[in-house]
Formats: sequence, structure tokens, C-alpha cells
Amino acid sequence: MGKRLAVLVLLVWGLAAFAQGNRPFAGASLVFQWVEGTPLTSLMLQAGSYNLGGGFGARANVGIGISPNFLELGADLLFPLSAGRLLPYGGIGANWVGLGALNFFGIRGLAGVNYSTASDSGLFAEAVPTLYLASDATGIYGTAFGIQIRFGVNYLF
Repeated sequence: MGKRLAVLVLLVWGLAAFAQGNRPFAGASLVFQWVEGTPLTSLMLQAGSYNLGGGFGARANVGIGISPNFLELGADLLFPLSAGRLLPYGGIGANWVGLGALNFFGIRGLAGVNYSTASDSGLFAEAVPTLYLASDATGIYGTAFGIQIRFGVNYLF
């Protein structure tokens, strides 16, 4: 029940950002992730906006593990560093990675760049270092460090 509620909350947050921003986006990316040296590859779907007003944006994402099978949910606040076709940005966020009976709850920072093409699409790349709290059925048992490298495309509305 808790996971379903978390998915619903993140999707609503992403759709709210999507609906309010003057440049909302939806997109997909290929994610290469390493947690304490263990590789996790996924396809990530995301929605949000780079500009919600006040100099920040937001997005929500859902990752589906390709190798191995896992689910990832995340939400980020984005801080654009300039305007125009080449948009560097930073951000902070939180995520959850469910890997079978093992759960990782993370706090992350991110640095990325989005390049808007002549059409309404954009190409982006990100580096996302994350500090995780790891838990299983017996409780919380430690911390782990992870990093993600993301490459993808967004459709700007």
C-alpha cells in the first residue's frame, strides 16, 4: 500500500509541475547507475518543468530496471543556471530504489544540461550522486553511495 501511495504522490507532483510551468516536459532516458560498485541499468520516464517561477523547476520520475529488475521513484527540484537553447541546471531531490527485498532511500544532488533542438524536443545529460540509506525486512542496516549517469530526450510543450 505504501509503494502505491508513493507512486501516486510522485505522479501527481510531476503532473502538477507539468501543468503549471511555461515549458513543461515529458521524456525518457537511459540511466547507468552504480550503488557501492553494483551496476543498475534502467529506463527512466519523467515529467516536470524547468521553470515553475521563482527561479526553480520540478520533476518526478519513474525508473524501470533493465539489469537487474528493480523499480525507482524520484522527485527533484531543479535550478536553471541560464536561459536559452543550452540550459545548464542543478538540483536536489530524493528517490527510492526497490531491489527485491532490499530498499534504498536516497538524497541526491544533480548537475545537468539540456539542449533544445529547433523543434520542441530537447536532449539532456546528467550526473546524479546519491547518498542512500539501505534497509531490508529486518530494518535499516547502513548507508551506501551511488551515482547515476543519465542520457535522454525530453519533449517540451
